[in-house]
Amino acid sequence: MESQLGVGGREGEVARARMVLVGLLLRQAALVWWFWWLSAASALRFSERGEFKILQVADMHYANGKTTECQDVLPEQVAGCSDLNTTAFMERMIRSERPDLIVFTGDNIYGHHTTDPVKSMDAAFAPAVASGIPWAAVLGNHDQESTLTREGLMNHIVTMKHTLSLVNPPSTTSHTNGEEHHIDGFGNYNLEVLGTDGSKLQSKSVLNLYFLDSGDYPTVPSMGKYDWIKRSQQIWFQRTSFNLQKNYTSAPEAQSESAPGLVYFHIPLPEYAQFDSSNFTGVKQENISSPRINSGFFSTMVKAGDVKAVFTGHDHVNDFCGKLSEINLCYAGGFGYHAYGKAGWSRRARVVLASLEKDESNATWGGVISIRTWKRLDDAPLSKIDEQTLWQKVPSARGGEAGEVAMGRVGLLFRRVALLCCFWWLSAASALRFSKKGEFKILQVADMHYADGKTTACLDVLPEQVAGCSDLNTTAFIERMIRAEKPDLIVFTGDNIYGFDTTDPRKSMDAAFAPAIAAGKPWAAVLGNHDQESTLTRGGVMKHIVTMKHTLSLLNPPEEHHIDGFGNYNLEVLGAGGSKLQSKSVLNLYFLDSGDYSTVPLIPGYGWIKPSQQVWFQSTSSKLQKNYTSAPEAQSEPAPGLVYFHIPLPEYAQFDSSNFTGVKQEGISSPTINSGFFTTMVAAGDVKAVFTGHDHLNDFCGKLSEINLCYAGGFGYHAYGKAGWSRRTRVVLASLEKDKHNATWGGVKSIRTWKRLDDMHLSKIDKQMLWEKVPSDLRIFIGH
Repeated sequence: MESQLGVGGREGEVARARMVLVGLLLRQAALVWWFWWLSAASALRFSERGEFKILQVADMHYANGKTTECQDVLPEQVAGCSDLNTTAFMERMIRSERPDLIVFTGDNIYGHHTTDPVKSMDAAFAPAVASGIPWAAVLGNHDQESTLTREGLMNHIVTMKHTLSLVNPPSTTSHTNGEEHHIDGFGNYNLEVLGTDGSKLQSKSVLNLYFLDSGDYPTVPSMGKYDWIKRSQQIWFQRTSFNLQKNYTSAPEAQSESAPGLVYFHIPLPEYAQFDSSNFTGVKQENISSPRINSGFFSTMVKAGDVKAVFTGHDHVNDFCGKLSEINLCYAGGFGYHAYGKAGWSRRARVVLASLEKDESNATWGGVISIRTWKRLDDAPLSKIDEQTLWQKVPSARGGEAGEVAMGRVGLLFRRVALLCCFWWLSAASALRFSKKGEFKILQVADMHYADGKTTACLDVLPEQVAGCSDLNTTAFIERMIRAEKPDLIVFTGDNIYGFDTTDPRKSMDAAFAPAIAAGKPWAAVLGNHDQESTLTRGGVMKHIVTMKHTLSLLNPPEEHHIDGFGNYNLEVLGAGGSKLQSKSVLNLYFLDSGDYSTVPLIPGYGWIKPSQQVWFQSTSSKLQKNYTSAPEAQSEPAPGLVYFHIPLPEYAQFDSSNFTGVKQEGISSPTINSGFFTTMVAAGDVKAVFTGHDHLNDFCGKLSEINLCYAGGFGYHAYGKAGWSRRTRVVLASLEKDKHNATWGGVKSIRTWKRLDDMHLSKIDKQMLWEKVPSDLRIFIGH
């Protein structure tokens, strides 16, 4: 027995040694490939004629070659028509256009009909490989529907000749201050196109190409049919775009504005649906099959500032290009013969041509001056149609840098203040816990619009209320509410003061928050769109708030990294004292700055929750969920979360009187751009309700994708309102369940809400159950 064990041990050592050797060989191979890729990728540059041409091939749907029949062709085309027609079309396009790069935008193979996906890919990409032209690919929603995963597909693609495709950026995670951020999907990468050889910009990327995996189908229930570009991918895009712009506008040969960018992926964005035949070039012959939920990538691109056009596939009989907020949203049109199409409507491809300008001395080529596009049809003459200029450089002054530097200095001051108050805040925040009765109550106060106290007149009250009505009525209402409800936390959701009518914003804030301070109640605040409209900036307003007594507000999270806005933080509410969960947060509260007004010229209206804030929210939610479901006292599901900010999300507009509790008496004043924060919350999985203000005459709560979207209703008397419609406030009550032995309190069992009116009786209206925990035995029964 000992001898056998000894032999087994030696064999195990040999096996481990072999595995180590294999690992070393693989790493060496990866390094060799990586240096080759860098060399090949850097070879992308503009020609001596100052041009760079890209051929886009969308939706080949390649399967098994000559045995695979064509779809949707004329009767006379059926005989002998197969995947080889797709191959022939590509070969003709390459000979005709002589592109500098070929881009395949997904559904390269049709997995369901593919016998061997590796052979299918080899055949699909064969014309590009044979031509020796560099090429890049992303995945669609059908590529992986055979025997390879999406990762497996990209792993094969990146081994093929002449491809510049990557499985993902060189590091599979991006790092921020020591934190790792996973990037979703496979096939997220960028390529740089250098200036003409011999020019001053020969070592700079004058055209930036971004490639993203738009996914296949949602893994989140109730989120529609198609997938979307996730927050981690958008953060990677933002950082990459920022770095490329910084490099281009920095020495040596610093340029006055960013190099243009083009973006390629498969599934079109929801914004494609905003076009009709009056505002695009091409045709729209089917509906836009975009994700049901808007992930906010369009607004991310607009904010980045360098993207001039987006190119997708997916909807085969659409081939239009339309411009929205200075970004062209373009389809290529269906390319492949095994893909669905329209009989008599030719298969097609899109070509993009970027051209350089001459430098200042007119001696050599400079940066990109124009980007044009056209389509080619697979007919006898390869007809060229719909020629269109997507972008043309307009001389403009560089701006914004001084503001960025100033904001950076302000940020340093704010962080110093945050450090001073942080230690006190940590001890105070940890005092939030459920009562011995197993309850935690939150009072939401929205839109006080406080100004100068008794000299500030009321707005929109009945004639008999006008005399003597002032900000002091707002103060009296808060005092009554605190006495009546005895909340454990008071949350002020913005427009706490009305800056335009405020003489001294600090004094106004002191007066506005005075009832909470006098009561000794913990309180938290976020900003609205009016708070900073006096002599203090938004940062200055929050800087004052965090110094006030009993507040748990923060300028921003204590950790050192950039986050948009001021007043993004979270609070943890611990379990009842003496219970097994007394040291765990059983209710998580998130606070975000929804901004004031858009700073992007092409996006009018109100501000929105930015990607950096959403990444912070995602990271915080993930950590809280992990802590709650880990030892000691590991729980089976995450603790519920509530989210507070000022400006309502665009999703609030999806309700009417048939599917909410309360009233809707004015339009939803949300941002004109959907930043995707609702999607982010749904994906996080712990958020049960969102609470906002801003629209004073709306006070409803409605449920969408299991998240309640709630207004509080207007609170302040100097805020606009409706004469005869009482000012009001919202109360939320979270209640605990008993543990398994019915001995002590456990986790949260239910979250209820109601509103109180500022009438004689502080009338309690619209009681509503927002969320109730499903018993574990019932969860098993219904398949949770």
